[in-house]
Amino acid sequence: MNKMKKIAILAAAAIIAVSCSNGTKADEAVTGEAQEVEVITEATDYELVEGSYLKWRGFKSFVDWDHLGTIGVQSGTFAVSEGQLVGGSITIDMNSIAVVSIKDEGKRGYLEGHLKSQDFFLVDTFPTAVFEIIKVREEATDEASSVVVGNLTIRGITNSIEFPANVTVEAGTIQFTAPTFSIDRTKWNVKYHDSEDATIAETLKEDLIDHSIELTINVSATNA
Repeated sequence: MNKMKKIAILAAAAIIAVSCSNGTKADEAVTGEAQEVEVITEATDYELVEGSYLKWRGFKSFVDWDHLGTIGVQSGTFAVSEGQLVGGSITIDMNSIAVVSIKDEGKRGYLEGHLKSQDFFLVDTFPTAVFEIIKVREEATDEASSVVVGNLTIRGITNSIEFPANVTVEAGTIQFTAPTFSIDRTKWNVKYHDSEDATIAETLKEDLIDHSIELTINVSATNA
């Protein structure tokens, strides 16, 4: 198939995208170049507790199709100074990607393997993702009390992100939650068959999958 016909097909897909969407997306995190992380020397360290996790949602733009899942947190520490969260790092276990929206075991396993493969997160090469907190500023919204700024590294690529969150520090415990927000996965090179020799079918599949991944954070830490 010649190049002009391929362009025509992709243009048609773009037109469909305008008229067919998969509901309202969560607000996208502000994304930019990686920022310098300050070394915190005078602070109390809090260790993440077992059971901390992230929820995710992926979907297609042109059809009524989405899937939900979780990703486990491998480890992490928070730094607290004068009762305020001032830094920290969360290591995410990409091998723990799980799909919770598919009941059939075979289909669920297939999608989990697909997400872990070189088509998406390439977990054999990049088994972890890391979020490093740069700063937390008080900025109240309807759903959050603060804005968290940090560096997110996925597939060896680091970008800064900024999103609303709720952070509470009391009685030796930190609760860090974030209302659902989205990131553009392509900024971390998470693309289906991202190569110059990708077939038309593979290119169309990538175009059908929305670039946004929705994330919800729920982690706890303690200094005990």
